Amino acid sequence: MNIIIVLLILACGAGLIATARTRAAQIARMAKMNGCRYDREKDSVTTEQTAGRLEFFTLYFHQYQNVCTCSDKFAFIRVADDNIYKDDDPKTKPIAFTIFTAELKKRQFPALKIAPIDSPFAPSQYALMKTNIPQIDSRYRIHTPTPASALVLTPYIIGLLKTRDNIYLELNDNALVYHENAQMPLAQFQQFRFRALQLLHELENVIVRLDEANPSTTATLTPNTKDPAEMRAEAMIQALCSTHYKTPTNENANFRSIWIVVLLLVLVGISLLSWVALKNWIPH
Repeated sequence: MNIIIVLLILACGAGLIATARTRAAQIARMAKMNGCRYDREKDSVTTEQTAGRLEFFTLYFHQYQNVCTCSDKFAFIRVADDNIYKDDDPKTKPIAFTIFTAELKKRQFPALKIAPIDSPFAPSQYALMKTNIPQIDSRYRIHTPTPASALVLTPYIIGLLKTRDNIYLELNDNALVYHENAQMPLAQFQQFRFRALQLLHELENVIVRLDEANPSTTATLTPNTKDPAEMRAEAMIQALCSTHYKTPTNENANFRSIWIVVLLLVLVGISLLSWVALKNWIPH
């Protein structure tokens, strides 16, 4: 009997140790350490409206596990394991990615999509853009619906694209999704989260700088496309065509009125003198 009890205790201990070493348990501990909320499963990692804007979430069927949620002054942030099913065949094995999502609280991104050429998410409804940088164009498809999207390609992001070939980044409205086309091993989970946060802070800084330069570009990040010479020419034309009359002061108006009266009196005096002279000098 004692032997059975000891075996049961050992089995329970082994089970607890095994459970503590699972991916879910270890990610839950990391979430707590980072001040994040942990959910074993969630139906969505973004709001429904945001999920409809990002092409990544509209392609295939997604199942989210090990969801870590936190927030800073700029955004709501989630890191999760995403099991992606490309069809409804129960025998099909899902593609497993670890994804990072963010939804800005007050600002907006221009629409942009960057995906590896061989990614199942590479196709897009947006126009394809070439950077003319061989290290990037040979690895990625970059889609930009507006010229404003190019403002996101900062030197930092260009450097990432030149040195890595596994980055997926999509922006639209106030939302972002980022992954590295793989499910992160537990040993790399924290590093992945840190890289994604760096990328988010880089994009936040871009938006803040643009807002400070011109608040009207907050949502669309529309650049000033006019040439400086063209702007100077327009300013000169506007200056030449504008009216520079000043409203006369009371003093000037009174002075002008006096001169008008004096001029009228002079004219009347000249007329009278002419009439008298003609009357006296012309013989009767």
